[in-house]
Amino acid sequence: MSKDFQGGLVGFGAVTEAAHVPALKAAPNLSIIAIAESSPERRKAAANAFPKARLYESMDAMLAGESDLDFVVIATPPVLHGEQTLRAIRAGCHVLCEKPLTLNLEQFESIKREAAAANLTAFTVHNWALSPQWRKIYEIVESGAMGELRHVELHTLRTQPASGAKSSDWRSDPAQAGGGILVDHGWHSFYLLRRLLKDAPSRVTGRLAGPDAGVEHDATVFLEYPSATALLHLSWRSALRSNTALVFGTKGLLELDDDRLTLHGAEGAVERFEFPEKLSAGSAHPEWTAGIYAAFSEAMADPMLRAGNLDESGFCFKMINRVYVSVRHGRSPIREALTKPRERS
Repeated sequence: MSKDFQGGLVGFGAVTEAAHVPALKAAPNLSIIAIAESSPERRKAAANAFPKARLYESMDAMLAGESDLDFVVIATPPVLHGEQTLRAIRAGCHVLCEKPLTLNLEQFESIKREAAAANLTAFTVHNWALSPQWRKIYEIVESGAMGELRHVELHTLRTQPASGAKSSDWRSDPAQAGGGILVDHGWHSFYLLRRLLKDAPSRVTGRLAGPDAGVEHDATVFLEYPSATALLHLSWRSALRSNTALVFGTKGLLELDDDRLTLHGAEGAVERFEFPEKLSAGSAHPEWTAGIYAAFSEAMADPMLRAGNLDESGFCFKMINRVYVSVRHGRSPIREALTKPRERS
């Protein structure tokens, strides 16, 4: 791509440092000229990563002090994403936002409308879809080898919240995270599922569990489509860490077990694929994120490439909210704690 873009980073936490920094440094047409981070300690880390970038204590200060930003990368706690995306768009910047883009319908509609009116892109980091494993799954499905899909299962198991987070981390605080594993890992599962089954489900039900106060650590979701079903199971309280999936079609079965993929075809045919790294290995995947930056760069340059990612984000937040609605009539403390912050978002 011939055009170069200058950008600013908002938030310089562990994910930014481990995933975004190497991906940005590998991007030939992107440069970071400004960083907004409230923590003095993290600003020092940001200065080490991008010595030439100007540092600010807030996003507002960065937007006021920089007149040449083409894009803004948002990597702050989730409840800030929607508002910060809108502020960046209103400042004339394309936006690449960590998931979730927003959990609020009004915010989503404003983002979609204002980005289109300003000829800007609002792009979310859907990096799991760029893993070698999922690239291969989509390749096989798109080839027709599976026939029509009838059932999909995605299982994401973790022994604790992402990045080794402790109870004081924002992921365990509903006021900052907007939810628990359903928001954090569930967002990934929903966009992966949408790329397989395409349409929206006719019915969504879910079950959330523990702890009694705070965010959910376990989520099970069942989705019904006109000609298929899907099951998602997510846990931060598993005895092991893994990612597995099953994809059932009229012509075959796909089994994903982290770093191994098996295609069972007609008449007993079996094809196996192995990958150098487990899907569940680590929380930061700079090589997948590099692919996101390449797609984001293309979307900044070409308005025709913007709708797909934003539509996926809309699907993800709508599915998450439908799950929360499906448990809202229960009386357990976890349901009360989780539904109230969403109403205020």
